[in-house]
Amino acid sequence: MSVHLSDPEQLKELLGIPFTPEQTACITAPPAPQVIVAGAGSGKTTVMAARVVWLVGSGQVAPEQVLGLTFTNKAAGELAERVRKALVRAGVTDPDVIDPDHPPGEPRISTYHAFAGRLLTDHGLRIGLEPTARLLADATRFQLAARVLREAPGPYPALTKTLPALVSDLLALDAELAEHLVGTGRLGAYDSELLRALDGARLSNAELRKVPETVAARRELLDLVGRYRAAKRARDLLDFGDQIALSAELASTRPEVGTILRDEFRVVLLDEYQDTSVAQRLLLSGLFGGGTGHAVTAVGDPCQAIYGWRGASVANLDDFPEHFPYADGRPAARFSLSENRRSGGR
Repeated sequence: MSVHLSDPEQLKELLGIPFTPEQTACITAPPAPQVIVAGAGSGKTTVMAARVVWLVGSGQVAPEQVLGLTFTNKAAGELAERVRKALVRAGVTDPDVIDPDHPPGEPRISTYHAFAGRLLTDHGLRIGLEPTARLLADATRFQLAARVLREAPGPYPALTKTLPALVSDLLALDAELAEHLVGTGRLGAYDSELLRALDGARLSNAELRKVPETVAARRELLDLVGRYRAAKRARDLLDFGDQIALSAELASTRPEVGTILRDEFRVVLLDEYQDTSVAQRLLLSGLFGGGTGHAVTAVGDPCQAIYGWRGASVANLDDFPEHFPYADGRPAARFSLSENRRSGGR
């Protein structure tokens, strides 16, 4: 390591970025749990990259001990490139000085789903998941769901939509249940109780009068979800929802896996945290939270949540300090990036 960082001003000079006091506080915070609520244009990606440079350059962590997670392959690639360039620009890593016996490490930056997939590959046997399980492509999901619908004995009088629409509804309900870690039996019991409560009730307006009909349709769709899940199991197939749900189960029930991951990744960056689902939060807190005081930095903007349709919960951002407390039980630190710097220096 050719440069040792000890002063935030040194970091500003090396990266050529006039960080604001808000940004500097986020970048140079101790390696401990923290959440950064970042407004639009506040330079959150720049801050995340600079935080990696600071922690690596100050000798607090090695590059390969950093894990960064985001939602899309494009975002993961952009964050990885931003971090790589920042490390080189600051002189923390030198791409021209390579020891073939000890090649330089790099941060591991991927999507949340890719991380869950790798976790299941490495540790799935601990919860009985066979290594032969394969990930379903989107087209295959639709084909399998359509086959389940065509072969289901029925009858399903409440399901009156076209086959393509029913396939979409089936897959959406399956994914929502997985993202919220709600079993088909639990939802079925809830719907049965709701129908009993509504039976004979005087419903005051047209919207309320649609509820029994909608619940009846969902109960029939729930039966098809169960058949679709059985078809996946019979073929050793998983989809993205299964990956997250199973990895959340793994993290929650096998504490030794968290110990392994925390030892491998001393620093964790969670991008777009406002878009994580209940299952993703339980996965991440099971591995890196739960009072371990691990150095997790979550970054998000509650005003930019876009995945609510598939189970995302903005409450995860608000509740991060309680889900990822210090080892002594104190809530994680909370920072803000409020200044829009999109039109100025970042």
